[in-house]
Amino acid sequence: MSQAGIEKSAALLLALGEEATAAVFRYLSPLEVSRLGGAMRELEVLPRERVRAILRDHAAEAAEQTGFAADTGRFLDEALNLAMSPERAQTILQRLGASGAQALERLAWREPAEIAGLLEAQPPQLIAVVISQLPRDVAAAVLDVLPGAVRANALQSLAHSEAPSPDMLRELDGWLASLEAVAPSQGEAAVASLLGQMSEGSAAAALSQLDQNDAELAARLRVRNLAFEDLAQLPEASRKTFLRNIGARTLLHALKGSDGRVLDALAAVMTPTAAQRMRDDLDTLGALPVTAIQEAQDEAGATLRRLAAEGAILFPEEEAA
Repeated sequence: MSQAGIEKSAALLLALGEEATAAVFRYLSPLEVSRLGGAMRELEVLPRERVRAILRDHAAEAAEQTGFAADTGRFLDEALNLAMSPERAQTILQRLGASGAQALERLAWREPAEIAGLLEAQPPQLIAVVISQLPRDVAAAVLDVLPGAVRANALQSLAHSEAPSPDMLRELDGWLASLEAVAPSQGEAAVASLLGQMSEGSAAAALSQLDQNDAELAARLRVRNLAFEDLAQLPEASRKTFLRNIGARTLLHALKGSDGRVLDALAAVMTPTAAQRMRDDLDTLGALPVTAIQEAQDEAGATLRRLAAEGAILFPEEEAA
């Protein structure tokens, strides 16, 4: 969400009152509460005009107010305590405005595969804390590309955890601080990004050479760079595995924006009847918004990366070996 959107949401919550704010907080992640809470602390007075703009459906009621003054610190304290246990509320209040919250926000803007690479070697408890404080869509995308065993351990830890302990928060702050000290252009994520911008032949040659020097690194880089269009180059068995793990609606929407090679590659591993049905469904689907196509291709790519990380999908080089 943009900064303007955060401020608007914060103003809306202040206008709606503590009970309503508490109800909203129950459905937000700690990071989302931190971002909104920080914005709420900065708002001292909500003028009548702003209230009317925010509460469009209640313009008549808002028009009767001459202004909306709020003790934002007291308001936020009470809303958090209504929404959750006092211990958890205090933990979040202590972190509002802290450098750790800002570092988490910056982390959330990185690519999910990059976040997964940073987390992979960390203890399950730390991974669980980070996942719990990322926006839910980002957290889900990160879990998609974590290795299966790491993902399972992190989810188990998350399921059995409550509010992070002070020791765990200190460990989290230390880990985030170590990330801030590393230039963003370093590491596997930067190499994966560079490979993605190289020509297909040059990237393949570079990865083939890496296979001889560090096969595990080459495998991780291939997983990081997997995208929906790469299905056309995957072996037959891998394409079949992908089809068993992708929803029909997502697949059709993703294919709507492809250049035809992926469609032909998938049709080649389907029965003639199923392949013709897929082509017919595409023909009758009609136009789709670009955003819908992009979301479907992103989801399909995430599924590919998850399957590759689990070892369920092989690359041509691995199959030949």
